[in-house]
Amino acid sequence: MLPLLLVPPALSTALALSPVRAPFPAAAAGWAIGLPALEMPLHVGVGVAAATATRLARRPVTGADLAGAGLAALTCAGLAVVQARQLAAHRALERAFDESARADAGPTGSAPVERSGTAPDERSGTAPVERTGQGAAGRMTTTKSAARRRTPWQKVLLQPWPLRPRDVEARTRLAYGPDARATRFDLYTGRGTESIRGVVIHIHGGHFRAGGPSRESRAMLFDHALRGWAAISTTYHLSSTPEAGFPQHLVDVKRLIRWIRTEGPAHGIPADAPIVVAGSSAGAHIAMMTALTAGDPRFQPGFEDLDTSLAGAIGLYGYYGRLGAATKDLSDPVRHPAEGAPPIAIIHGTDDMYTPVKGSRRLVRHLRGGSSNPVVYAELPGAQHGFDAVQSARYLAVIAALRRFTEPLAGSGVMSPR
Repeated sequence: MLPLLLVPPALSTALALSPVRAPFPAAAAGWAIGLPALEMPLHVGVGVAAATATRLARRPVTGADLAGAGLAALTCAGLAVVQARQLAAHRALERAFDESARADAGPTGSAPVERSGTAPDERSGTAPVERTGQGAAGRMTTTKSAARRRTPWQKVLLQPWPLRPRDVEARTRLAYGPDARATRFDLYTGRGTESIRGVVIHIHGGHFRAGGPSRESRAMLFDHALRGWAAISTTYHLSSTPEAGFPQHLVDVKRLIRWIRTEGPAHGIPADAPIVVAGSSAGAHIAMMTALTAGDPRFQPGFEDLDTSLAGAIGLYGYYGRLGAATKDLSDPVRHPAEGAPPIAIIHGTDDMYTPVKGSRRLVRHLRGGSSNPVVYAELPGAQHGFDAVQSARYLAVIAALRRFTEPLAGSGVMSPR
């Protein structure tokens, strides 16, 4: 019967529009069920329309078929709302960058102005203008206006899973430490690239206990490789609990930075290439900790003198709190001074049930209270956890925004701008 056939997409759409918040097991199940409609609404809509049209083309049309057609109409209307929320991501990201640019330029548009950091706006989902004054390098990161971009619908519709482009070369299962499995990473570079402009590292999520390279943010990595960057997708020592693996998670990423500085030239990466560290979910926590602990000998055993400062850092739907009571003073990014932080971009979904958006707002307040570099913050309307898996209209807008963030950092050298 048509109504029974349409129950799964209808339920997925309902959960995409109105996610379950608690209890956590129900919220996690609702997230998984709602994911198809949330990230691929057009594909789900095409399936619903095709199933409905096929059934109504048969004779006779029953009352159940008409009821199914009504359910299909409601489902497609809900999917249209989901798609509209995806398209709203572009405006949210533009607003975040424009507000950061105005803060960098100051009220006259010619010089930075020192103001006290304030919390992100709870209503608009973007950061207010008031923040700490910026340095010259920081202003360069956000004052350029991004070109208005059309949504690449061909990618959205025909290539939702980001395949590696032909012009991107892959070197997989490299290792930056003695444990080849726990320290493996994949390296992507543009085919024929003569000079690497910088390195972007992506750290996967998985609650610190699961995951692996090249599963998340693939499209972002490929985009950077095509623009002359060395793009790295890495893992780290996984652990039974987040706290059990701390600080090894952080030490691992710093060891990868050491590998770039010492072994990178053998792979065409200049020893002084600027490094941007990005992460998703748990990986975002590690990325922010890396940015806030540059040169900290506590997290660089055996290479205490290595400069591990970054040119920039990116957090996508991250968790930014402590990893446990025993390590609360060390594992919470907010417990580390923000004064030396590089330019940072934080992007979060308003409907994230795994890592609520309030954690990102807390970190942004801390960063803006001490950093002299840009802190770009955007909340994506209706976005959930894991929005970087497929090439949705939302995630393609995120990639364009991150391109705007990282492009001025290329060639900035080892030291993060001060």
